[in-house]
Amino acid sequence: MNTNTGKNKYGIKLEDYSDFASYQRALKVAHNKDYKKSYVGKLLNARYKKSDMGKIANARYKSSVKGRKLGNALSNKRRASKLQRTPAWADLEAIKQFYLNCPKGYQVDHIVPLQGVNVSGFHVLNNLQYLTAFENNSKGNKYAL
Repeated sequence: MNTNTGKNKYGIKLEDYSDFASYQRALKVAHNKDYKKSYVGKLLNARYKKSDMGKIANARYKSSVKGRKLGNALSNKRRASKLQRTPAWADLEAIKQFYLNCPKGYQVDHIVPLQGVNVSGFHVLNNLQYLTAFENNSKGNKYAL
């Protein structure tokens, strides 16, 4: 029994393409996807994003139509999540004052995240705290006591 089906390691057959150039392009795309999933690819991608060129490319993407659409979608999802997790008994004026009184260099953080993996909290005053930007970003979407 012949187990060789004419496919390469990416599952691509030469017979599926009209010419060799399009086959090579498909191989290159498959290889790049495979490489980006590898540890080295992820590491280099992270370094690129932190570099000046990565920051410029990121700014360009965010200002593009596709980037703005993605940013709007994420913003809308966050806003809807906050609305869904604000109970009727919440003191909205006190929450507003908590945000306005946030000290310079700090961010308002939800102690129990609104969209946590294991637990989901409410958008109420006793679930808010002030954290530095570093602490807030390192906490992420996790519940940390």
